[in-house]
Amino acid sequence: MSGSSRKTVLITFGRSFLALHLARLLGAAGHDVLISDSVPLPITRFSSSATKTFRTPRPRYEPVEWTRAVARIATEQGVDMVVPVHEGTEILANTIKRHPDLFPDGCKLFFSDFDLEARLENKYEFQAALSRRGLPTLDFALVRNQQELETLDFDQPFALKPVYSRGSQDVHKVRPGELPRGLSFTAENPWIAQEWASGTNYCSYSVCHNGQVKAHAVYPVSYAIDGTSCLTFESIRHDGITAWVRDCVKAFNFTGQIGLDFIEVPGRGLFSVECNPRSTSGILLFDPATGVDRAFFGVNDEVITPEPGARKMLGPGMLMYGWRKSSLDGNTFRGFLRDYRRTDGVIFSRRDPLPSLALPLAMGNILAEAARYRVNIPEAFMHDHEWDGSPLPA
Repeated sequence: MSGSSRKTVLITFGRSFLALHLARLLGAAGHDVLISDSVPLPITRFSSSATKTFRTPRPRYEPVEWTRAVARIATEQGVDMVVPVHEGTEILANTIKRHPDLFPDGCKLFFSDFDLEARLENKYEFQAALSRRGLPTLDFALVRNQQELETLDFDQPFALKPVYSRGSQDVHKVRPGELPRGLSFTAENPWIAQEWASGTNYCSYSVCHNGQVKAHAVYPVSYAIDGTSCLTFESIRHDGITAWVRDCVKAFNFTGQIGLDFIEVPGRGLFSVECNPRSTSGILLFDPATGVDRAFFGVNDEVITPEPGARKMLGPGMLMYGWRKSSLDGNTFRGFLRDYRRTDGVIFSRRDPLPSLALPLAMGNILAEAARYRVNIPEAFMHDHEWDGSPLPA
């Protein structure tokens, strides 16, 4: 045990490699780990760290039923903490706001209230909140219809993306005079226009309690799907980002996991491009020796960080996308092979080999989801856990 007493933790979205890694971290620290997902064979169910696995309804389409299922598991299994993964965080927070008495007393839900989660997730509202607090931002504007798009006064390229979106989905690089046509505008999910700056891109990941950072990692953007959804991760030290995150978390009095995307622009400084108030891939940089489980329970005084230079990759994603020129500036196939060979994947573990052997079964879930919802594989991976600001079914 790494400093916190034995707990029972329920992790949702067990198909995710983040859930698998978190289960291994908590299991190695002596905690009992339960897993839930709406697909029948999430990869984390094959881990020796998972005590039990539960199949649930789909959060996106059956949010109340899903929340009730998670609450029932928490009650029957004596769960001390629920850690939602991906945008199930916002869906769970939203349902709890409407049905506050579903979970038993003593069960900690590791996220902030829905209003804060939604405000941080909303790319426009997050930038507006930073501006109100006097923090520098890239130029940005809200775009609710085609007329507002056509009247933007940007005289430089800008990114155009829905305020609720993720990864590399629906991001347009727009040049003045070359506006896109045929965009879909909804009241719940308008678009943000944001200056397209040139610089060095970074991501951060933090575990927080009541406005205090308990664990923290920073990594540069290297291999990524279309330059936005990272495939490889390497821990670095960046004092400016660390201080920025500390002040941001304190200002919002945030509890939960949070990831922030940054760009450092020569001659202008550091800007946060967007916020993900939930689990992100930075958790992959922690190993059991860091005792990061203490951060989830808030029992550590010092900030826990991964080892400098710690490296991890999403192996299946690298095989599908990492060799492409669009995944890295100046990418070559030889360079891709070199980096692939020298970076540990997040799935294989000598102490826990079954998830890697079961990967074809787990990927079969995703292929089935792609066929079911008629979306591509990256979208299928999280489709039934996504939230785009729309009112959830009652």
